[in-house]
Amino acid sequence: MRTWLICHLLLLCWIAPVRAALDKLEYLTEEYPPYNFSDPQGQPTGLAVDLLQMIWQHSGVPPQPVRILPWARGYYLLTQKPNVVLFSTARTQAREALFKWVCPIGYSEYILLGRKAQNIHLTSFAQMSQYKISAVRSDAAEQLLLNNGMDDNNIIPANRLSQGLKMLLSGRSDLLATSKLAGYDAIRELKLNNADFNVAMVLSAEQLCYAFSRQVPDSEIALFQQGLTRALASPAFLSLQAKYLPQH
Repeated sequence: MRTWLICHLLLLCWIAPVRAALDKLEYLTEEYPPYNFSDPQGQPTGLAVDLLQMIWQHSGVPPQPVRILPWARGYYLLTQKPNVVLFSTARTQAREALFKWVCPIGYSEYILLGRKAQNIHLTSFAQMSQYKISAVRSDAAEQLLLNNGMDDNNIIPANRLSQGLKMLLSGRSDLLATSKLAGYDAIRELKLNNADFNVAMVLSAEQLCYAFSRQVPDSEIALFQQGLTRALASPAFLSLQAKYLPQH
């Protein structure tokens, strides 16, 4: 009994400072519904934001501020600062060694979106460089283009997905590289018709995660992962899926 008590006290002594350290992380996200986006009052919401609240609860961490930034800015800060958490971040092969990861939030299919009137269909990555493709700077979709041999001179960078979609509509680009969920959400936001667009090619399917600066200690990553694992196993997570991903 005494041995168990000593071990329990030692565990508490280890967990307490780790919890305190989780308070010092900067939590950053972007407009990427339904996982993370601004509500009508401008506050962060979405499946990944609500899931983060659950992780804090399971980890004994008080609620922390979450900032919504353009993706390229958030990604840059993740690479430059020692205490950043960026979500929802696709865990691609090219990014694997750059960050530390807590997964999964969900999964995302990345596609080339075209205008149905153009009737573009690609059957290989080699065909991509025949076209001008818009993509959000530093987004997983842009990185997938480059990793699969796309000529960077034919990639038209956008700061936001809505800007990339407008490039497609104006004919400035032939295709838009995006996640399928976000692409069709942007179509709805601009009050366009889904039927006017088609999936020209599927690039990849990737896991969505919380990405941490490399300098964040493994002990903090482990505690965060434990909190996520508990949250995913809870009935409350099923409610989140029903709320934000009703097709599930």
